[in-house]
Amino acid sequence: MSRVLMGLLVLMSAMVHAENVLHVKAGQTHTLSPQQSAVFFDKLILEDGAVLQVPGALEQLQLDAAWAEIGKDVKILARGADGKPGNAGEDRSGQAEECKAGRRGGDAGHGTQGGKGVSLVMMMGIARLGSLTINSRGGAGGQGGTGGQGQAAGPFDKCNAPAGGAGGAGGDGGDGGNGGQVTLTYRVLGEKGAVGDVATLISVQNGGGQGGEAGAGGDGGAGTEGKYINMRTLTGNRKWMAGGEAGEPGVPGKPGRDGVKGQVLIQQDLRDRMDTMIQSQSAQVAALRDQMVQKLAQEKQQVEAAAKQAVAAVEAQVVALQANLNSTANQSSVDQSIASIQQAMEQQASRIDELGAKLEQSLKAMQSQLDQLNKQVSSLDKQVDSLSASPSAQ
Repeated sequence: MSRVLMGLLVLMSAMVHAENVLHVKAGQTHTLSPQQSAVFFDKLILEDGAVLQVPGALEQLQLDAAWAEIGKDVKILARGADGKPGNAGEDRSGQAEECKAGRRGGDAGHGTQGGKGVSLVMMMGIARLGSLTINSRGGAGGQGGTGGQGQAAGPFDKCNAPAGGAGGAGGDGGDGGNGGQVTLTYRVLGEKGAVGDVATLISVQNGGGQGGEAGAGGDGGAGTEGKYINMRTLTGNRKWMAGGEAGEPGVPGKPGRDGVKGQVLIQQDLRDRMDTMIQSQSAQVAALRDQMVQKLAQEKQQVEAAAKQAVAAVEAQVVALQANLNSTANQSSVDQSIASIQQAMEQQASRIDELGAKLEQSLKAMQSQLDQLNKQVSSLDKQVDSLSASPSAQ
């Protein structure tokens, strides 16, 4: 019994996992359920040429994919359904009764309005992107029907000739459906370089549907030809009777109006953009730190070189003084050498103090820049943490 229960649990777990993963093979089409207005996938894989069909019966679909791999020439089709054509008007067949005009042809039906494109609200973590076309156009309006033909005029003998029946009115074309609203918020995942410029790799087609064509009016019914009738007149036993005119053609319908284009918004997720900014700021901090280390090393070398020059100069002066003391030089030469040594030491000490002050100033300026950049990075980190913690960021 425990083995059976364990098997059922494993099977249920696999079924739940399968519902969260959708993999459409290359060139194949997968149609979503018309009963689901929101679908969530842990992983969405659409291979090259794959088609994800969204039922036109849905007004709006929310589609979330934590991890999406999209190949080349992939399509998401959410187009509105085309409207239906109007019915043709009824033709009045045969001929009217004697001395009666033909009956008017039946009016045609109007074309129905095209369906609105499904509005799509999508959030995707894109790990790979080839090219994607999203089609949420409005459906075309249905064509108006053709009016029915009028009835032929009735025969005449002892009456004026009647006219044929007028043609029925043509139906109006249906209005085109409006394009759906398309919103895509994305995050870039996976290896660097696997996703290019999203804005250029995704094409959205969500124009309004074309209005339906107007239906033509029906043809008028046939009239009657003129003829002679037997009748005693002053000029003889026959009289000419003019025939009846053909019926007027029916009035054509009106063309349908084109639908309105929907709005499009493709944007990178705010948290993703913040992460990019933080990485950029961190790179600037690292670059500045490297510059500081290099510059401080150079200035340290300058100070050390100046100190060595000062020591060498003093040593040279001491040697000269020692030579003067050992020689028969007079006291004035010795005093002059001592004064020269003191002057050289003062000059070198001043140079070392100047370089030291410059080094300290550079240290303070660079430290100030580092502190400012660190504050910016810290502020961005806090904003990202706040976004991640807020319910709307989930």
